[in-house]
Amino acid sequence: MDDEDHYYVEGYSADSDPYALANGVLKNNFDLKDFASLNEIEADIAGIEIQAILQQVPPTEFNTAQLCNLHTLIFQQVYPWAGKLRKVDLAKGSTHFMPHQEMDAALTAIFLDLAERDFLKTTTADVFCQVIGAFLVRLNFIHPFREGNGRVQRLLVSQIASNAGFFLDWQSVGNDAMKQACIEGISGNTRPMVRLLRMNLKE
Repeated sequence: MDDEDHYYVEGYSADSDPYALANGVLKNNFDLKDFASLNEIEADIAGIEIQAILQQVPPTEFNTAQLCNLHTLIFQQVYPWAGKLRKVDLAKGSTHFMPHQEMDAALTAIFLDLAERDFLKTTTADVFCQVIGAFLVRLNFIHPFREGNGRVQRLLVSQIASNAGFFLDWQSVGNDAMKQACIEGISGNTRPMVRLLRMNLKE
């Protein structure tokens, strides 16, 4: 869990966050009230669920509902709000994520673009990485969930890759490299993300 790294933008606080306790710890099914304990149990459960999902045949179409379903599958044992879009505006470092009122339309747009490309099922590895690199940067900026965005994004992209006949190996991708690629992408330079994907995509 990386919620401690996020902060509310001006006008929002834990008091206005339906998914958080007064101290900022996210409401959870274990009634835990500190970040460390929640972090430990969430990481264990989410890791198991992600591996189980990766063993399944991927979907053939992708949309907002599928994205929310992935979040539910990964986090429903931990969070009563799993699969629900955030209701507050957040930032991390110097990055202010998309205002939550704009997320629905933005998600519809990026998934529609993939659908119009037939989810990249007949494309080359280079084109796949170009398109999905831009998609991933945009999805990270939308940041649809209160917590767990990075894990859901990587799992979703793994499924898109598998459906298109590729295998995306995230194991060698460090958090710092991913973070920097996202920051560069939000500033308009998607090349680091595209390069990161291409280095770890197998045909």
